[in-house]
Amino acid sequence: MRSLSIQVPRTERSSRLWAGRGLIEQVPSLVPVGDYSSVAVVADAGAHEACSRLFAALPQTCSRCLVLDGGERNKDINGLGRVWQFFVEQGLDRRSLVVTVGGGALSDLVGFAAATFMRGIALLHIPTTLLAQVDASIGGKTGVNFMGIKNLLGAVMQPAGVVIDIDALASLPPRELCSGFAEILKHGLIQDAPYFELTSSRPFSAWSPEELVEVVFRSCEIKRSVVEADETEQGPRKTLNFGHTIGHAVEGYALEHGIPLTHGEAVAIGMVGEALISWRSGRISEGEFLAVRAGIGRAGLPVSLPTPFPVAELRQLLARDKKNIGSQVRWVLLDRIGACSFDLSVPEALVVEALTAIQANCP
Repeated sequence: MRSLSIQVPRTERSSRLWAGRGLIEQVPSLVPVGDYSSVAVVADAGAHEACSRLFAALPQTCSRCLVLDGGERNKDINGLGRVWQFFVEQGLDRRSLVVTVGGGALSDLVGFAAATFMRGIALLHIPTTLLAQVDASIGGKTGVNFMGIKNLLGAVMQPAGVVIDIDALASLPPRELCSGFAEILKHGLIQDAPYFELTSSRPFSAWSPEELVEVVFRSCEIKRSVVEADETEQGPRKTLNFGHTIGHAVEGYALEHGIPLTHGEAVAIGMVGEALISWRSGRISEGEFLAVRAGIGRAGLPVSLPTPFPVAELRQLLARDKKNIGSQVRWVLLDRIGACSFDLSVPEALVVEALTAIQANCP
């Protein structure tokens, strides 16, 4: 088992993270659940096995559970209302603990509900997707989608803890596992070139559970270093948005039009587009761009859209991105593999070129 703490200046108490195998059964020894007045669990419908393991380990009094289905489509005002209603019906108070068991959309939604219920109650994440293990469950970001804009409403609240059990990934479909590798590759691209070279060296399916523990933990270390330096995304934390400017536009269009595309796949495509902008604006070489695109593809992720997405509509979605300042889109671009800069402006022609280059069947 590996562990680390995340300490941000705004909070008196650090957030603990554990990564390993067979950790769900160890939750009562890792987290002092008895110190809370009550414990409520909100779980993804697809996390049944992990949820069963958790309830077998928890005291019998911890039996309250809300099961949600729908992933990103459930992460809206209606879904938020269901979670708040569950909190009220279960009589949660300011000394209660809410546990999430599921993916990133669930931790975003329930995290926001916990952050706003009675001005904030304690939260523990048990992420059961690779994407959530290396990204959504770490750093305190929460959010819900509103008016077609991803995570437009949100808050920053550090969880009491994060328990990452690699064994929870065993039941995931291969596509979901692969999706999580997008954030892993991103961590290498923005901060650790050898890590990108390692994690893009072979398909995601070639990693053993023991190797994944080390890969996931390294990603958690990278994200911790960024979050501790800038919890509320006023500076360096913006680097974590590499690939997400185009990626969120792509994901938003896919969601609106019923096109099956995971968050990780959208981010992978977004990283290709934003690496191309980095190259065409003179920040990296063509060889580095090609290495980025090849590495993403080698890991089993898409490097282009599954079907044509209208460039004009993607451009409109970019203009509504929550990271914009006024009407100006702010970009994260690579300076080299392993380093990047943020808050950058990009000429319109380069944006259109990138959105055109990621289209289906584009060479």
